[in-house]
Amino acid sequence: MESINSVNVLAIDEERLKFRVIIGIAASAGAAVPQVAGRYKVDLPPLTSFGNSNHYNQTTITCDGVSCTGAVGTEECAWSNGAAFSKLGAVQVVLDTPSSGTLSNKQFTAAQAGSGQVNIGRFQQLLLLQLNKVGNTNGTTESSVGGKDIGTGASAWQGEGLGDPIMSANPFGKTIEINFKTGVADEVFFLGDARGAANVDIGIYNLQFTITMVPNK
Repeated sequence: MESINSVNVLAIDEERLKFRVIIGIAASAGAAVPQVAGRYKVDLPPLTSFGNSNHYNQTTITCDGVSCTGAVGTEECAWSNGAAFSKLGAVQVVLDTPSSGTLSNKQFTAAQAGSGQVNIGRFQQLLLLQLNKVGNTNGTTESSVGGKDIGTGASAWQGEGLGDPIMSANPFGKTIEINFKTGVADEVFFLGDARGAANVDIGIYNLQFTITMVPNK
């Protein structure tokens, strides 16, 4: 019997509705001006006609991962809310893209204990952070004497998104805002020079999202 080659047309059509969006932001040295520290505006033009169609007003979005480093020449950077540095083990990636599918409850003060501050209405995703060495400007994490690794290289905060994609509005054809928050306090955070001022954003942020168009019912 002759074999028959078949193609799953439905699967191909579904893949045409899926897009990978990679965003890189260098806030250091005024590269992101006129951005506000910790708040980054990004244009997302439609990649195909699907992204600019009234038949697709909603999407599912997930943040696949982030990698955040300090500016070149800065080896000691830390997360800041603009007033002071903090130790963060996780961040929330927040888009101003509307979504009724995410809820965060933050309990940071005594008054919030047991109830919390609830935030809904936009895309949010938690990423657990790991601090990894990525090398210094010479491309190495080793000292220049004896070739012994003494941790002189710069570090990057890296993490992958948790959970499944969430139903959200269609972000294509719009300017969206991205920011980082903690799972505890409702404050915007960014990377600053731990040896300098806490109100200067020196971060270089790389993010990847998977966005899938969802047809209107």
